[in-house]
Amino acid sequence: MMRLSQRDRLALAIGAVCLLVFVLVQFAYFPLQDKRRRLQRSISSRTASIARMREMQVRYRELSSQSSSLGEQLASRTPGFSLFSFLEKMADTTDVKQNIVYMKPSSTISEGDLKQVMVEMKLGAVSLKQLVSFLEHIESPENLVAVKRITIQENKKEKETLDVIMQVISLDRT
Repeated sequence: MMRLSQRDRLALAIGAVCLLVFVLVQFAYFPLQDKRRRLQRSISSRTASIARMREMQVRYRELSSQSSSLGEQLASRTPGFSLFSFLEKMADTTDVKQNIVYMKPSSTISEGDLKQVMVEMKLGAVSLKQLVSFLEHIESPENLVAVKRITIQENKKEKETLDVIMQVISLDRT
């Protein structure tokens, strides 16, 4: 066997120590640092998710309370309320009943225990004053009635009158 000199043994020891340090850094330190960074990113991501969930929880509670207040408004509304008959009554009250060309119930959209009821109606040769009065009477927050869409055109046959097509909506229980 070959005998190594003091200098060779020192060089070999330094090489072994360097190799050991390299192995420890490459296979222990760097993987631990990568795992630590991934965990920190995961924690910040989950913290943001929790914050979003809390915001959604608050929003859900707000919507839930609005839904229950809508339920209370529906309960306080006249029993047997019908949007169609309500519109006829308001048309009679505001003297536009004779101007009704047609009234037809349209589709209903259900969401949970509430449904949206819609009536499309056309008024022909109605004055601006009559139209404004009619709109004031049918826009009824206490009865949950609102105008969804309205189209107003000048009547070609009678001067200073309007033709109006409107969609009126209301909420009801399913």
